[in-house]
Amino acid sequence: MRKHELKAALRAAARLTGEHEFFIIGSQALHAVCSRPPAEVLVSQECDLYPRTRPETAGLLDRELGRNSAFARKHGFYVDVVTPEIASLPEGWESRMKPFCVGRVTASCLDIHDLLASKLAAGRLKDLELVGAVLKLRLVRLRVLRARLSKLGPASATEQALLSLKAVLREMTRKQGAGKLR
Repeated sequence: MRKHELKAALRAAARLTGEHEFFIIGSQALHAVCSRPPAEVLVSQECDLYPRTRPETAGLLDRELGRNSAFARKHGFYVDVVTPEIASLPEGWESRMKPFCVGRVTASCLDIHDLLASKLAAGRLKDLELVGAVLKLRLVRLRVLRARLSKLGPASATEQALLSLKAVLREMTRKQGAGKLR
């Protein structure tokens, strides 16, 4: 999803719900922190979005802008309604969110380190590929990322995320010799 498509999705969500504040907790949050996100963000067809103050509109968003909607068929991208509780997020994530504004609409986006911590905790292949791409672009500091991983909550989530990070770094080193990350 390109930035203009994300903006179109947010405008459509605002028109549909009357809501002007949303959370973005998936990879599209990178649009709030970098002007040239990795290809993994651009090829994604979904925006993980949640209405911030009117959660009762989530079902409407899913029906009208979701994966199987006329909106998705017309535009080639869709809104995936998710709640912040669905993701493993580091303690204090709410205070580090970055605004992404489209007119009067504001999407609060995960900080890049919190996003990667969440992706590492999930550990799916597409999540690990995104983490690798962001690390390759040197958009994060490993020291900060490791600190966020330690604040994921249950020890099992932290352990899984650390193992995932080691696997991503090992793969990067194997493929590109990129061991000089900051």
